[in-house]
Parts: sequence; structure tokens; C-alpha cells
Amino acid sequence: MQRLHRRSVAGFTLIELLVAIAIVAILIGLLLPAVQKVREAAARIKCGNHLKQMGLASQQAHDTHRAMPPGLGYWPGATAFGTYHFHLLPFIEQDALYQRSQAFGIYFAANNQVYSQPVSTYVCPSDPSAPASGQAHDSVWNTWGVTSYAVNAQVVTRVSPTGAITDPDHKALLLATFPDGASNTILFTEKYAQCLNGSYPAGGNFWAYYFTGSGLQPYHPGFAISWNGCSFGPASKFLIQPKPYNGGCDPTMTSSPHPGGIQAGLADGSVRFLSSSITLYTWWYLCTPAGGEVISSDSF
Repeated sequence: MQRLHRRSVAGFTLIELLVAIAIVAILIGLLLPAVQKVREAAARIKCGNHLKQMGLASQQAHDTHRAMPPGLGYWPGATAFGTYHFHLLPFIEQDALYQRSQAFGIYFAANNQVYSQPVSTYVCPSDPSAPASGQAHDSVWNTWGVTSYAVNAQVVTRVSPTGAITDPDHKALLLATFPDGASNTILFTEKYAQCLNGSYPAGGNFWAYYFTGSGLQPYHPGFAISWNGCSFGPASKFLIQPKPYNGGCDPTMTSSPHPGGIQAGLADGSVRFLSSSITLYTWWYLCTPAGGEVISSDSF
């Protein structure tokens, strides 16, 4: 008789399978934070590149028209009116959008609803409040293009000692406006695209918001000014990852989507990361272009 041999078949037992699944789950758990850190690092670099581009565009705008744009006003002459961000459009490769705002010889963001258009350079990919569309609504449901960056009102407007804007149409000069040094003065920093709380049920950061007057919700893409007597001086130091942005966020303050600090574009075109441990006064010294303060290199 021919002896029959059974062929043994290799396989996992149930216990071995469960152990393998557990190991894979642990590895995935270890990997996800690392992936998130890599993504945040890449997004932070992109946000910094946007600030760099805006800073260099500001210098190019100054070289072209012998002055920086105003916080809100006419520039370079009486044929164009808008925010600092609006006037900067031709210098950040958005001249087509700027030209679209022209009607009857006037460049104005309300023409052809240019104010509602998203501008990719103005949005930080780390900003959790920035909609994928790059657009958000004001309190009366008008659609505006959002921005994740705000301009320093201490530089691009004239501000009273109490923080009130006395002249939004001020044009800064690279030498005369910065006695403290352009490398020691913040020009741009990060600020959530949408930000509101109980005191401000509507608020955000809209790059072309051109309305003026009292009683307005803070939609202007600016900082270092007084909103109802607050958000001015050393106490205006930036917020770190305010949560939730649609209820626990102060739209009068600058705000960072990054852990540990905020990115700032200085007036000389450089970009620095300001640690959350920076003192209130060093923060404010960096906001004021002519305060006469001495800022050491290890302060930020």
C-alpha cells in the first residue's frame, strides 16, 4: 500500500493574528503624530513663504511709488482706493485681479465684486478657520475673500497714544517711518481668517474690507490698534491656536495656528518665528516702529 502523507499548511493561529493586528495598530499610532508634525512643518514653511512674498512685495511697491500703501485709503494717487492688501495685489502676481477692480478709471475692490475673490497668497494652509473656498461671510451675509495675515496699523496708519486710528490713509516710508529699524519692526503677522466670540458674534480677517466708521465689527486685516479700548499695547500679544475659532477666538487680536509661537514678517522683508514665551513688552516693542526701544537679538 502506498503511504499517503498529509502536506502541512503554514498559517496564523488566531492568537498570532491578533498579536499582528495589535502591533500594526501600535505602529500606526506612533506614525500618525510624526506625519502630522511633517505636515505642520510643511504648512508652516508655506505660511512663512507667503509672509516673505508679502514683505518683498511691500518693498517693491515702495520702490515703485516712493511709499508703502496705506492701511486704508488712496494709493498711489486718487484713482485707487482700498486696504493695504488690495493695493499689494499687482506686486504678488495678482495684477489680473487688480485690473478687474477697475471701472470708470477707478480701482476699487467693490467693482466687479473683486472683494469676494480668494487670493491663495493671503491664506495660510495651517489656518483652521480659513474655508477651503477662501471666502467667508460678514454679519449681513456679504461674501468676502479671507486672509490669514494682518498688517501692522502702527506702521501703515497714524494711531493716537490710546490706539485709535487718526489717519488710515498714512503712507509709510522705509527710512523715515522706522527709526527703530525695519529689521526690528513687524509689518505683517498671522491672524485667523474667521474669529468670533460672545462679545464679537461676527468677526474675521477680510483682505479687501473697505468700510470705515464707528461700531463696525473687526473685519479689517490689521492689528495693533484699539477696538473698544482693548487689543492695544503690550496686552495685545498674540493668541496661540485659539479654540474654537467660531466661539473662543478674539478677532481684535493676532492669532497663530502654529504650536509654540507665531510667524511675523518684518519690515525689512525677513520672516521670524516669535516664541510664545516672548514677553508682552518685547512683542509691543516689535510692533512700534518709532518707540526708541532697544531689542536684543535673543529677544525673539
